[in-house]
Amino acid sequence: MEKVALPGGVTLAYDVFDFTDPWRKPEPLVFVHGFSKNRKFWYEWLPHFARDYRVYNIDQRGHGDSSPVAADSAFSLSPFARDLVDFLDAQGIDSAHFVMAEFASAVAIELAADFPARVRSLVLPGFGYNWRAGAASPKAWSEMLQKEGTEAWARETNKYRLPADAEAGLRDWYIAQQSKMPASLLIRMFDYATTLDQTERLPLVTAPALILCGTQAQQATAESMALARKLMPRATLVMLEGMPFNVMTACPQACIAAAKNFLSNL
Repeated sequence: MEKVALPGGVTLAYDVFDFTDPWRKPEPLVFVHGFSKNRKFWYEWLPHFARDYRVYNIDQRGHGDSSPVAADSAFSLSPFARDLVDFLDAQGIDSAHFVMAEFASAVAIELAADFPARVRSLVLPGFGYNWRAGAASPKAWSEMLQKEGTEAWARETNKYRLPADAEAGLRDWYIAQQSKMPASLLIRMFDYATTLDQTERLPLVTAPALILCGTQAQQATAESMALARKLMPRATLVMLEGMPFNVMTACPQACIAAAKNFLSNL
């Protein structure tokens, strides 16, 4: 693990994986986990990409080994997007490919719309942009977090995140990792999500983008994904049959194959 101090006092933890030919200069590929997760969730993905890219796997602010978010701060997406730009600056990287999962896909929209020159492409496993219209209930989740805490919330909602036949060890590990999150940050995020609709920003995402969505996702319907593909100038959509929203962990091999094919054809 490495850490980098960014402007404004934020410190991000990250790992670097690079098994490319030593005489080549590989393209940078940045992995950004979903909210309530951490960089460990990419365990199955990383070996498939580090042979062809210089991979940076970060913990977002407030997650994992990165610095916490102040308990009294207002929640918005902009600081998370700015962190990624500052991270690139700290690494001396002009632009990179990004793999950004779940609620981090909302950050991806902000990043690509506000800093288009920094984004070579986006892979979005579990994509959402109109969170206030989703079938999931951020308000109910927020209330549960307030009354029962993060572990109870992680355990209760796990059935929406993994297939019914998921290995018990994976399910327990998933819950344990999510349980490390401070409830205060998740409550602010869910309260914010009830107001969030980024539909008007989608046409500003001009980088090539691969959307990976489960057909059983509560947070995003097939119709909303078709609209995103229409509005985003260079988007490709792959629907994963029978999968929930959290496809990065629910069906990683299908996502990895689609992502590798997408990136290889840019």
